[in-house]
Amino acid sequence: MAYYEDLREYLDALDRNGKLRRVKHPINKDTELHPLVRWQFRGLEESQRTGWLFENVHDLKGRHYDARVATSILAGSREIYAIGLKCRPDELWEKWQSAYAHPIDPVLVGTGACKEEIHIGDNLLEHGGFYEFPIPMSTNGWEALPRLTAVTWHSKDPETGVINIGTYNGTLIGPLRTSCRLQAGAHMRRLLEKCQVMGKPLQTAIVLGAVPAVAMCSVTKIPFGLGELSVAGGLARESIPIVTCETIDVEVPANAEIVIEGYIPTDYLEMDPPSGEHTGYTVVGAYINAFHVTAITHRKNPIWHDFISQMPPSESSTIRAVGMEGTLLSFLRKDCGIPQVKDVAFPHEGGAWRIMVIQFQDIGGVRTSPGVVWQTLYASLGKNPDYPKICIAVDDDINPHDYASIMWALSFRFQPHRDMRVVQGRTAQLDQSAMPHSLETAYSASWIQNLGGPMGASAMLMDATRKWPYSPVSLPKKFYMERARQIWQTLGFPELRPRDPWYGYNLGIWPDEYREMAEAGERGDFEFVQQKILASRRPAAGDKPPKH
Repeated sequence: MAYYEDLREYLDALDRNGKLRRVKHPINKDTELHPLVRWQFRGLEESQRTGWLFENVHDLKGRHYDARVATSILAGSREIYAIGLKCRPDELWEKWQSAYAHPIDPVLVGTGACKEEIHIGDNLLEHGGFYEFPIPMSTNGWEALPRLTAVTWHSKDPETGVINIGTYNGTLIGPLRTSCRLQAGAHMRRLLEKCQVMGKPLQTAIVLGAVPAVAMCSVTKIPFGLGELSVAGGLARESIPIVTCETIDVEVPANAEIVIEGYIPTDYLEMDPPSGEHTGYTVVGAYINAFHVTAITHRKNPIWHDFISQMPPSESSTIRAVGMEGTLLSFLRKDCGIPQVKDVAFPHEGGAWRIMVIQFQDIGGVRTSPGVVWQTLYASLGKNPDYPKICIAVDDDINPHDYASIMWALSFRFQPHRDMRVVQGRTAQLDQSAMPHSLETAYSASWIQNLGGPMGASAMLMDATRKWPYSPVSLPKKFYMERARQIWQTLGFPELRPRDPWYGYNLGIWPDEYREMAEAGERGDFEFVQQKILASRRPAAGDKPPKH
């Protein structure tokens, strides 16, 4: 089964699956678009979320756009994400592992749909430059300028020539100007630093509306030096067609909706206006890089691609979680050689970054030892100094993606004095709990050099696995719950979404005497159980034996 040819074919697939809302009603991109879509993340269950395509867009100045806006189309939910990779939600991990194991390099082609219109040289501003596109406001009421969110920045390593792509926010500064917010540790920052040593700017291209696999790789922390476009080819199971830019030595996806070519100067920074972040708070006082436009190419009637980010849960926390889970699961199981790791989860509440849950499985019927659990917890900190901040180990019967299940494990399988470690010397990018936020600490050089803040940052490791056998889980056995579910469906009640655990099971302590009584109860032989209870009388401490 061939992968999507372009974004438009993918949108049609969302539509066929009932996961796209096409909005023909006039929508103001500056005041209405983000608040409208935001409601599905603040007022709906994940299963009810969809992608959105706005086809009648205007702005505060009364300008109407030929271009459309697509948002929440890649990761409004895990189900939507899976449609983007042409698989089921439970196959996402296998998709990512296969892509890492079998990357497929992009293929250079002569031209592509992204070249349907070319604005260059004297014609660079013929349609208004950036103003041709309906770039939405994001955190309305707090942000001051329209923000570029779902962009994939394409650049080349000046030493190796490897194409690097990454997703970094930017703000609209003018018809030929935007900014680029490069976090500390960002791969493109390394390329920028190399260019700075060479005394030249970094050539880069902003790409919007490539096939889903490209954007999915762009937001995932793929190891430096491994080409994201090759991993995207692995996800798509076919080469991503690329074309050469018009004014810079960079290749970009041939069938993208919009490509904006330019360069990032290496000799100055400029202020970033206030902006929302994945932590759920607003960043102020940042100084970031500038981007200058040299050419614009795009499809006719293009689609501007936008992310719903900032306060979790959001589209960005969903897309980040899936990629991070695939990356860390591969790291722990393959790179660290710990096959007992069954699954990992990055909950929305941590921005799909700060909180990590590791689920363990027994191998060959052998219980995972505490030593392996702690090896894994410490290893989870080895991928990056900034995440996770809190890492929790749980058993096979605990769903790492369900907070209620995790809280149950922490409540009854964890003792703080015994099962918790605090590791210092960590970093805390954008985490205001590490130090007070101020105009001097957002992305300034001093903040980057002192990411842990004046008192340092730390991580907390928690072993919430069972240390010895437990008595059975106090829910009806699986047989009874399954039969009741059939009755539920027959009666036409709302669709069930089972939460683990949804039936009772034995955890090692189940004496024969109690098993016999439970089996009698299952038969309805209550008299047998009653007789055993009456026959079990014994003196209370300090009392005489009963007369009867």
